[in-house]
This record gives sequence, C-alpha cells and structure tokens, in this order.
Amino acid sequence: MIIYQFENIGKAYDYKHNCHSNWYVPHHLHEFSEFVFVEKGVFYMHIDGIKYTVPENHLIFVGPNQLHDCYSEAPSIVHCIVFSNDFAPFFYSSTKDMEIANPVFDFSSNKAIIEELNSIDPSKTLKLCGLLNLILDFILERSSFVPDHKDIQNYDKFHLIIKYVSKNFKDDIHLSDMAKSLGYHEKYLSSAIRSLTGMNFRTFLAMYRIDYAKRLLLNSHFTISEIASQSGFSSLNTFNRMFITITGTTPSEFKKQLNNIAIPSVSQKA
Repeated sequence: MIIYQFENIGKAYDYKHNCHSNWYVPHHLHEFSEFVFVEKGVFYMHIDGIKYTVPENHLIFVGPNQLHDCYSEAPSIVHCIVFSNDFAPFFYSSTKDMEIANPVFDFSSNKAIIEELNSIDPSKTLKLCGLLNLILDFILERSSFVPDHKDIQNYDKFHLIIKYVSKNFKDDIHLSDMAKSLGYHEKYLSSAIRSLTGMNFRTFLAMYRIDYAKRLLLNSHFTISEIASQSGFSSLNTFNRMFITITGTTPSEFKKQLNNIAIPSVSQKA
C-alpha cells in the first residue's frame, strides 16, 4: 500500500540505520534520503516506476520524495540508512532540480563505511555528516543526472490523494470521482499525480492495488481469485496481467519466491 512516511519528515539531523533479512516494504515516499546496501543476496527496488536490481556489495540511493518499494530474495541481508537532508547541504545544492540517472553503485571497496555507520552512536552528528558525505561524494563523482520534474508544491495534495485511494481502492473509482471528492479540477489533479510519481492515475491506482495484493499473497490463505477481487480488480485476467506488468512475475510465482519474507507494518521502514 502506498504511504507517506511522516516519521521521516521535518526532523533535524535525524538518522536511522537498520539491518534487515528477507525484507519487503510496499510503495512509499518520505522527505528524507536513503541508502540501501546489500551485504548478502539480491535486492530489488522500484523508484518512480523504474525497477532496479541491486546485487551483493552494491548500494542504491533514493532521493527525497521519490516513490519507491523494495524486496529482497531469501537468504539476504541488507542495510537501510535513512537520514534527514540537512546532513548534506552541499550535495543537494549541487544537484538541485536534478535526479540521478542510475542510482545503483558498486560499493564493494567502501564496505568499511557501512560497517562504521552500522555501529556509530547517532548522537555523533559531526562524524555522521562525514561518513554520509563520503558516500554522497562517491555517488556524485560516478553519476549522470537528468532533470527532476517533480513539483514540491504538490506534496500536500499527494497526502490527500493517498488517503482517498486507501479508502476507496477496492471500489470501481476513477480520477473524476477523486477530483470531485477532493474539490480539484480533474486535469489539475492528474498533473499533480504525474508530477510527483511519473505515472498517470490508472497506473498509480493499479500499483496501490498490487501492493495490497502482495500483502494478501504473503499473509493470507485466500485463493488468487479471491485476492484479485479483494484488491479491487474486476477480473482475474486483469489482475494477473497488471501484476506481471508491475512486478515482472505472476502472483503465484511472487508468493513462492518470497514465501519466507515477513511483512513489516506499513509504518516500518528503517
């Protein structure tokens, strides 16, 4: 389910580092930045609709307010580092209005930085700044950039959109229904969704429904047909087709592949 992580917004010099095994987190976004380092196994992440594969000893970077989800194949060990953007003002001033074209990096020669971050006292703000900026400098030197078309003024509207979709996704809803309910012009709302996610409303709604279906596949005994219906899809064929389009695999293959993954609560991230 697509959520906005309010625990990762607004705080000064906030830092979290957690190690996860066989991990899955549904689509979400937050104001803070994020590194994920793969110590063991293979890790997958969608960022703004693009799927990335992160091999062992590689790192992926997620910028502020990028829509993303992630999961890892068992057995796996991944390090998730989430930090407020005030740790790195130079990096963000240097990359203003830009996004990294490919956010996956071979970090095998710099694993000591991850190990140090894993054991550091979070109150050591100056040392944290140094370590985080070493990673960001590594990324900056190896990256090409593309324009970021997101409109920060749309974030408040996005919270309303997520809230509406979360309440109504099981029904046959359309962009016009949401626009009328929220009091916005349909074209204006469509533009806001595309600006923030890179997707149109239909794709955004389908991704929300697929995220919900994933949780049922991994944590229930419902048949795939029942899950399709409970996730808001009008037919099993539509569900299967959309699941393959978004995840690259069938619902049954997904369930088999990630059978050992424990799903965290929707508010849990790092």
